[in-house]
Amino acid sequence: MIKRISKSVTFVGLALPLVLGTVLVGGCAKETTPATQPGESIISDYPGLTPLVDFVGEENLSVLSLVGFKAADRAMEELDFEKGDSNILALTDAGYIAKIGEYTSEEALDGVMMTSGLSRGEGNLANLHQAYNQPLWFAFFDKQSKNCVYLEAKKEVLKTYLDKEKTDKNAALGDFMELKDEEIFAPIAKENIGADRLLGNPEAWQEKMVDKVFAGNEFSIFTISNLWARGLPNDFLKAAELHDHICPGLTSGYLIAKYIIKHLPTESPRKEYTMIAIPSWCKDDALIQIFETNVGHRRMYVKNLTKEQRKALPKDIRGKTANIVIRWKRGAEKGDGMLIGFDWDKAYELSGISPELRAKLRSFGTYHWWYIRLKMDVKMMDYLDNPEALVFPIKEFDVDSRAELEKLKAAGVNPLVELGIMPKS
Repeated sequence: MIKRISKSVTFVGLALPLVLGTVLVGGCAKETTPATQPGESIISDYPGLTPLVDFVGEENLSVLSLVGFKAADRAMEELDFEKGDSNILALTDAGYIAKIGEYTSEEALDGVMMTSGLSRGEGNLANLHQAYNQPLWFAFFDKQSKNCVYLEAKKEVLKTYLDKEKTDKNAALGDFMELKDEEIFAPIAKENIGADRLLGNPEAWQEKMVDKVFAGNEFSIFTISNLWARGLPNDFLKAAELHDHICPGLTSGYLIAKYIIKHLPTESPRKEYTMIAIPSWCKDDALIQIFETNVGHRRMYVKNLTKEQRKALPKDIRGKTANIVIRWKRGAEKGDGMLIGFDWDKAYELSGISPELRAKLRSFGTYHWWYIRLKMDVKMMDYLDNPEALVFPIKEFDVDSRAELEKLKAAGVNPLVELGIMPKS
């Protein structure tokens, strides 16, 4: 484990005291300087950077890769874990659009991975999608203790050193390493976010939600972390990265995807499936991620229903229609499809959510909104390998021509009317 000593000097395996401005290197005293001098390797002053420098090359080392190093180093100290600990999950928006002014943030991922030993390949690094102007942040979760450390980079501090890096790289890197963590990150927070703890005392955690202990990322972090601790499949984790959190809506999409793979399989989903979300909800991010049926590929269409149209649906499927999936294999003259439903009533029942509690789903001024979602998240994990418990076919049908397919997805056409599910208004 990397040990931290004063002035942010780090050594692997053994921490040596800093005395009167000197550090002991190889048994000899060496004067410290506030910045790496030209021609001098930064790892002579900061040996803990060796794995990162070896990975990216010293000529490619940047302030952003040092931010990732600093975040991981602090988390390793706070959570007391060794490099490569499989019990630790790292979450960050680094590189997934998040920018610092004109600068992109993907290099911070190198610092996190090479310092902590966590990676996408090991399934313990999640790279969350957030908008370009969101802050750069890092979170580290221990699935044994359920403790989580959150660090959010100060945008203006980073920008100052990134600007300096353009004109005097050595000085920028050396000076940045001299900064204390509190000068780089705010907030720095550590909380126990275990699902049992949160669900057992929701009022206490609601206070932390209001205070934004993780700067507004609380729901994203505790939903993904708790489900990851319960064995979240990698493809589900990738859907969560796109969606930014896990909620029952995203889980329903994962279950629908598993159902499609089993009951309406195809060799090339992106080219052979056409999906019509009717209506759309969080599920569709899971379907896009798993099947690559993106809007841009013209394989995902959205059709929402008005209040009057929802009332016109047969009672047994009202509120349960989810997706029309049409399979048209390459080279074929016709296709087939299925209108898929999702049984929300059963999902609430299996999760122990009473009708009275369900009515508070959108009570965003109280703890109920996140309590209901987290409780359902945990319970719905039991059905990931049994999608039929909640997903069902409403209607199977044939599509006899390209013209029929084009009509179903055309603007102004209600495909549920075309399929005979509901009357034309």
